[in-house]
Amino acid sequence: MIIQAGFDFEILARPFIVQGGKLMPRLVLICVDAEMRLSSVDVVAEDFSGSLAPFRDAVLVALDAEYTRYFAIAHPGRFSEYHCSDPIMVEARALESEAADRGMQLIGHFAIDETGYMSARACSYFDQYPGNDDLPRTMFHWSHSRLGQCG
Repeated sequence: MIIQAGFDFEILARPFIVQGGKLMPRLVLICVDAEMRLSSVDVVAEDFSGSLAPFRDAVLVALDAEYTRYFAIAHPGRFSEYHCSDPIMVEARALESEAADRGMQLIGHFAIDETGYMSARACSYFDQYPGNDDLPRTMFHWSHSRLGQCG
């Protein structure tokens, strides 16, 4: 499976976090390789309570450098309206930095609840998202379309 957009991560994580209409306190890690092929979807914590800090090491250990280039995290809850200063966002930036030191890039962070999700990263097609020029192209079906060309 090729991951083409941020919302693909949410679709993969949701069944682990919302079960029978109830939120499960899980932290989910989705890993893809350098060509955006799905590598793994794992629950790294069964007792997530709003902070990434207690699970930082578990996430870093679960990132297999042989099979992972990009990854996303998902957990129950919501971000505040202006989520840049939320403690969990600060923790995510620290995790992102440590993963980058190991050659892996955080490209998705999702807060999921019973009614939907919030994304702190790309939620559209990566090929169309500003700042993700280093990601492999995944929308080859658009390359021959007249809609993908400017007049």
